[in-house]
Amino acid sequence: MKGIGKLTVFLIPVGIAVNIVGGQIAILLKLPIWLDGIGTILIGGICGLVPGLIVAAITQIINAISLPTVLPYMIVGFAMAAMGAYFSKKGFFLSFRKSVLLGVLVAIVTTAMAVPMDVIIFGGFIGTGNSIVAAGLMSLGLSIPVAVTISSFSFGLVDKTLSVLACYFIIKSMPLNFLSKLPMSEYILPRKQ
Repeated sequence: MKGIGKLTVFLIPVGIAVNIVGGQIAILLKLPIWLDGIGTILIGGICGLVPGLIVAAITQIINAISLPTVLPYMIVGFAMAAMGAYFSKKGFFLSFRKSVLLGVLVAIVTTAMAVPMDVIIFGGFIGTGNSIVAAGLMSLGLSIPVAVTISSFSFGLVDKTLSVLACYFIIKSMPLNFLSKLPMSEYILPRKQ
């Protein structure tokens, strides 16, 4: 992997903007998903771990200006950046199927990280579509942690898979000469058969 250069410094704010715009689109369209991790996963995947972590941190700090309760979830963003970087090195952004698998893995990890915060900090109700589904599951007799886990994973699976697939298609659409300049180029350039 190459060091952090000017291109990476330029792409970090692009990743932050993608996160914020994705999140705002989901809010405006009242989608039951977040779409606010695309930039984090993408920058982790094309620029490496540290730039991905920076994107995750700054995104959460910006979001916390209007909604301070999101700050503890910064660690979830860090996990997405780390998974983007790690699985990029394993060639997961070179294949549609592997990208879908990565979406599932990211959903599992982020659900495992977010649910304890959802339950401990917010009593399981974070004010999203997840909370409505969790409440419905609780009315069927499930405990708060189980209901929140099922609800969060269900929505997270869709959200994270769409987010990783967005990264896959973005990377796939980038010109080869641009990809070759990126720090993670050796992992994201199409492999010769």
